[in-house]
Amino acid sequence: MNDILLVCYSRTGNTRLVADELVRLTGWPLGLIHDTRPRAGASGDWRCMLDAWLRNRPDYRYEGPALERFEHIVLLTPVWMKGLAAPLRTFLGDHDLSRQRISVICTQGGRGGFNAVEEIARLTRQVPSPVQILLQSEVLGGLSPQRLEDFVVQVLASSTYQRDRQRPAWLSPVAS
Repeated sequence: MNDILLVCYSRTGNTRLVADELVRLTGWPLGLIHDTRPRAGASGDWRCMLDAWLRNRPDYRYEGPALERFEHIVLLTPVWMKGLAAPLRTFLGDHDLSRQRISVICTQGGRGGFNAVEEIARLTRQVPSPVQILLQSEVLGGLSPQRLEDFVVQVLASSTYQRDRQRPAWLSPVAS
């Protein structure tokens, strides 16, 4: 298994900017989730709102490395209507990530990032750590390199912490 994979869904490109900056900082591989139907224009906006409100699971296309090759996955997603972007919801419903560590970066116009993180926790059956919520204005105004560097340090520390706190098998015998 390799270490860390970035998986990004970005409708407008804001979240992709963050993903590209993380790739530049770390060299971690990037997997991309794409809509199968374009979401451009007013009709795309309406579909986003309906998918968010109804918790729909629209079709998507994933381009990237096989997920099972990685120990840790960093999910990057925009916030839609104070919740998780529907294509990422479908992606998480289609993939069992319970064996991988999960971290999250959400980009949002205003609010809802923590709602999206809660839904990711339900879908992956684990609490993501670390979590970073970025405002759209921060992303478009020029990302603070320090915030992303701090996130990377936390991701690396959380991976080491998880490995170090696992009990050896001989200390946890299987009950007969």
